[in-house]
Amino acid sequence: MSSIHNSEDMLPRTTYSRTSRRTCRWTGAKLIPLALCVVLGLLIRFAIPKPDKVSMQAWQLFAIFLTTIAGLILSPLPVGAWAFLCLTLTVITKTLPFATAFAAFTNEVIWLIVASFFFSRGFVKTGLGDRIAMYFVRWLGKSTLGLSYGLVLGEAVICPAMPSSTARAGGIFLPIIKSLSSSAGSQPKDDSARKLGAYLVQSQLQVSIIYCLSVQI
Repeated sequence: MSSIHNSEDMLPRTTYSRTSRRTCRWTGAKLIPLALCVVLGLLIRFAIPKPDKVSMQAWQLFAIFLTTIAGLILSPLPVGAWAFLCLTLTVITKTLPFATAFAAFTNEVIWLIVASFFFSRGFVKTGLGDRIAMYFVRWLGKSTLGLSYGLVLGEAVICPAMPSSTARAGGIFLPIIKSLSSSAGSQPKDDSARKLGAYLVQSQLQVSIIYCLSVQI
């Protein structure tokens, strides 16, 4: 097992400054996709004959539903804005009462998912996830196996607050693994890739799967 010295020096230096943050500005609705979605809903509601066994309220809800699906595909507005707009439309047109339309927002599972997204963004924005993983690597990174254990412990701490394995791998662990591997002479798409880099990636993959299954259980 190869020894790895000065693991702290191998860690990627991450700086968080206000100037590096990109401000995403909304440029407005996409008029053509918006018009197509509205026309689709109006055609279904007024141009297509309603089946005899379907009530007018159900047919109107069907038209709004297809408009919502079309908007999610064509993206005239951001997904959240479009979904909330269509949901509001069901209340304005009296297709559904307010309590029925917004009943899902009283579900505890929905707010648990929202809270998990808040925690995940907090980990990414503040760099806390990077710091936790780096500390474990610093403490245990005296050997290849130690580096793997450090990443495993970092995964164990971060996983409950960031349930998405894709977010953890792409936003936190992959940059650290890439930096460690490059410092040890293991480069991707090269014969040296099967040294430290392949080992750490495979180790992190297996651990991420196990932790995701444990969180779901």
